[in-house]
Amino acid sequence: MVRKHPVRPASRYTHVTDVTFPTGNPPATGTGTLLITLEDVNDNAPFIYPTVAEVCDDAKNLSVVILGASDKDLHPNTDPFKFEIHKQTVPDKVWKISKINNTHALVSLLQNLNKANYNLPIMVTDSGKPPMANITDLRVQVCSCKNSKVDCNAAGTLHLSLGLLLLLSLLSLSGL
Repeated sequence: MVRKHPVRPASRYTHVTDVTFPTGNPPATGTGTLLITLEDVNDNAPFIYPTVAEVCDDAKNLSVVILGASDKDLHPNTDPFKFEIHKQTVPDKVWKISKINNTHALVSLLQNLNKANYNLPIMVTDSGKPPMANITDLRVQVCSCKNSKVDCNAAGTLHLSLGLLLLLSLLSLSGL
């Protein structure tokens, strides 16, 4: 029996050819097992959920939201995930993120905030080699909560009104 061994090119794809030429009389037959192990490439960045949260402006409990992370890759290119607040400035350190387990983290406030909309950049990194990261803005609405009524409708209105007023003032000063 003459065997031709598998051809293994130096690429990420492998072509296996096994050709057997029976030389005996009668021709020999046989069975074999081919074991193929597929390994995952870390080609997907993880993502967080949810991306929107609400908190009361006078909340006693400063927990904002529990974030989860997911990744389309397979183990070992997924969890445990690393959660971080991306580029938080020193004077603006009012947010904290704490690991709960390999796939979840708690976002909380260090102090109460004024009623407004805030975008908090969250970076989540997987455990792949090399690791992949994704930065997603978590939109946090700080709402007014009076007499068991939650009002988030005007959370961004004040900032918009002040911005519009400033723009109109600049236009009037420039004579337009």
